[in-house]
Amino acid sequence: MLIVNNFSTLACESRSAFNLILITMAKLYKNNKNFLIIEMTGAEASVLGFGIEITGCLNSIFCGGCNSQIEHKDIYYIAGINEVMCKDCADDYIKTMSHYTDNDSLRYEINHFNIIAQKLSMSEKAAFTTDNKIIIT
Repeated sequence: MLIVNNFSTLACESRSAFNLILITMAKLYKNNKNFLIIEMTGAEASVLGFGIEITGCLNSIFCGGCNSQIEHKDIYYIAGINEVMCKDCADDYIKTMSHYTDNDSLRYEINHFNIIAQKLSMSEKAAFTTDNKIIIT
């Protein structure tokens, strides 16, 4: 098992070889509205398939909010909309959006969060209570 902290040295290794490398820098991005958001590196987002694949290199990843290229920045995966954003757009999303807590919306958000968290080998897992509150275990 190899943990990579600097993706630039591997930026143009073959994708199939790179998929065998474990990267574990992702973490839960806590916020006051309890949106399920994962902060990750461009390398992690690229391995997960976000962005436009460039054969053998780091994917070109664009923010879902402002459309800026973000693969060399911290990337914020917002599970409720299954989208990646830059920090400024993620913070704006948290500030301006309502967090819907109906059963279907929570199932969608939690399902997407758990899939991505598992692929990133994160220890956190999301669920919701009978009164539709998100809990992280």
